[in-house]
Amino acid sequence: MRNAYNAEWLRNLTLVKEARTWNKSSFISSEEYVAIANAYPCKFYHPNLIIRILIFLASLLGLAGITGLFAIFFNDLNEDSIAVMAIVYGLVSFVVLDKLVIGENHHYKSGLTEALLYHAMGFTLVGLAVVMDFEEQGILWTCLLVFSFAAFRYLDLISTLVALCLGAYLLFYYLYEFGGFLQQLIPVFFLLAFVPFYFLINKWRDSKRFDAWENVLLVMEAFSLLVIYAAGNYLVVRELSVNLLSLELTEGQDIPLAWLFYLLTVLIPALYLYVGIKKKDVVLLRVSLVVIAFSVFTFKYYYSLGHPEITLTIAGALLLLITVALLRYLKTPKNGITRESVLTEKWANSNAEAFIITQTLGGNKMPESSGSNGGGGSFGGGGASGEF
Repeated sequence: MRNAYNAEWLRNLTLVKEARTWNKSSFISSEEYVAIANAYPCKFYHPNLIIRILIFLASLLGLAGITGLFAIFFNDLNEDSIAVMAIVYGLVSFVVLDKLVIGENHHYKSGLTEALLYHAMGFTLVGLAVVMDFEEQGILWTCLLVFSFAAFRYLDLISTLVALCLGAYLLFYYLYEFGGFLQQLIPVFFLLAFVPFYFLINKWRDSKRFDAWENVLLVMEAFSLLVIYAAGNYLVVRELSVNLLSLELTEGQDIPLAWLFYLLTVLIPALYLYVGIKKKDVVLLRVSLVVIAFSVFTFKYYYSLGHPEITLTIAGALLLLITVALLRYLKTPKNGITRESVLTEKWANSNAEAFIITQTLGGNKMPESSGSNGGGGSFGGGGASGEF
């Protein structure tokens, strides 16, 4: 099975979007942007965010009207029959989305696609829940499968995030229900599960086969990094141990292996920041700043100075110091990344690809750079090497 969208159009849309960003940043001229847009056409209907929100709300209202009509027609059926009808209606909605809205009318995240997708998933899941008599584990596994399907087939980021949360919850649930020593090792199991998962995601991102799922993989990568940090964070482990595992701690007593979780609370954010700079991974850089802030909060929560304003000032100064040091360090290109790319780049690192296109279109020449050359190549701020 593959995604529902035309792969070539998806690639072209990504490149044109990136070229538009470069044009707004004055890295390429308007003529070069038009040349790229003409050379890489995309037939998707993909309006701007405001239009998409309006279409989404209007679509939900229209679908609610259709649902109301069906409810009137089938109101006399028993509960099981209504559940079956809901499943059929949900599956038909999937077919309409796939074949009519995307296949024939070429919608791509237009607002209508999201509304119809969530509408289809909602009816399918509710119908299946009734058929399964609301059995908890069956519903959770069914939701995981349906949301994973939506993430893979329709590249939906919300479905991706929900599926990841469900997967993490199911792992926690089974370890918790098993009881005994496995409950004490829940953080270790999460590290053992999500660290290899993170490296697997990076392997997928490096493969051209998964280019269409780039944004989905970015959400998965960020989620994995956050879960890895949470599994080693002292505050998270301690509070879960006390509230869920009924661990009783007397005054002055600490959780088992407290020193290890203190160490991980400090080392993981530092490791994220170091690897993010070294491997020019914007996701790692941004997640590192989030977890650094939470690490400061963790230590403040248990070791307060008694003056919150002083603590907040010190924490803010620390983050500001890290930011300034990072910007000064990246003033000149390091490993192909500059401070300009950190500030303006999206989650992905695809901007260089759009620049390559401008170089290969024939007759397109970059405007003269006035004082913005990053020193790593002939293109200002790109951090590239050689003539590139």
